[in-house]
Amino acid sequence: MNLRPGARPLAVFFLGSFLASAACGGPPTPSPIDGEPICPDFEIGATRAHMRGSLRFPVTLTVREGKEPITRTTLTGRRSKDDPPSRILLSDQDAEYEIEWAQCENQRAPRTRVVARESKDAAEYACGNATVYKTDKLVTRKGDAASRTVHFAAPPKSECWESELPPAPAPPAPPAAPDQPPPDAGAEADAGNAPVDAGARPVDAGAPRDGGSGGAAKPRRAGAADAGTTPPGP
Repeated sequence: MNLRPGARPLAVFFLGSFLASAACGGPPTPSPIDGEPICPDFEIGATRAHMRGSLRFPVTLTVREGKEPITRTTLTGRRSKDDPPSRILLSDQDAEYEIEWAQCENQRAPRTRVVARESKDAAEYACGNATVYKTDKLVTRKGDAASRTVHFAAPPKSECWESELPPAPAPPAPPAAPDQPPPDAGAEADAGNAPVDAGARPVDAGAPRDGGSGGAAKPRRAGAADAGTTPPGP
């Protein structure tokens, strides 16, 4: 391969850098972030617009090797437990990193569930001043993928966006029962003055009086004769 004058030293430099990188460790590989909060999708407004779940105040993760930052990402939470975890790139090598966690001062505006590329919702989020709330150390070992897993540190403000819907209209009141008419006072008075039934059975005035011996007739005295009866002959 023919190289222009001056290009050979540059090619040798890049080749040497590549070999040095290969000797120190492998290429950067995706490393998962474990324990990221789950913020489900939600609805807002009278139209119940479907929005993407996210943290109200996102979290920034910065990885430093020494004092030099080597990678940084902004975390907004997973939308469901089935979503894959967020990842950062770390080299497969024996190393020690400093993990810096900070929370953005600005809320992230809700975004629609389906985001078009040309939509304003796709505009870059402005975090503002991020306040560091925790620092960790991460020690990685070459060939050990589990050692490159970063464990999420919960921020001071961990609330997610939630549904904000107008109150539901109150159910209609049941129809009122019709008023009952007051009782007729005249009807009650007429009932109290009802005439006695003239066809009721009268008391039998001709019934024999009870002589006090159980109702039996008294015997006739001896020698007494019925008035107007002719005595029998001798």
